[in-house]
Amino acid sequence: MTRVAQCHCGQLKANCVGDPYPVVICHCELCQRRTGSFFHVAAWFEKHKVTIEGEAKQFTRTIGDAGLSFTFNFCPECGTSLWWPAPSDSGAVAGKIGIAGGCFAEADFPAPTVSIYEKHQHAWIPTPEGVPSFKKGIQS
Repeated sequence: MTRVAQCHCGQLKANCVGDPYPVVICHCELCQRRTGSFFHVAAWFEKHKVTIEGEAKQFTRTIGDAGLSFTFNFCPECGTSLWWPAPSDSGAVAGKIGIAGGCFAEADFPAPTVSIYEKHQHAWIPTPEGVPSFKKGIQS
C-alpha cells in the first residue's frame, strides 16, 4: 500500500509505502506554532519507503525541549510543512522521515502510538485511550 501526503496546493508530495511507526502526537509549543494547531501528528516512515515529489524550501529549528535540530521541508507555493528527516541523535525515529499526519487526509490513517510534551497540552484535548503519554519526550 502506498500512502500519499501532499501540501495544500498539491505541488509537494510524499509517497510512502506501508504504515508508519511510530505515529506521534506532539503538544510542544514549537509544533503548535509550526502547524497553527493545538498539537501536531507526525507519521514516521523509514527513509527508503518515502519518495518526495515537487520543490521544497527548508527551515531548521534548533531550539526546543529536547535540544534537537529539525529541518522542515515546506512548499514554497502554499507554505505547508510536509516532511522532515530525523536527526541522527533522535532515538526511536533516527534514520526515518517524519510526515505531517494531516497531509495524508485519510480517514483510515493509523492511530497515534504515543503522545509527547503533554506539559504543553491544552486541558480540553484528551489523550486517546490506551496511548502512552509523556510530559516531555519519550524518555520522561
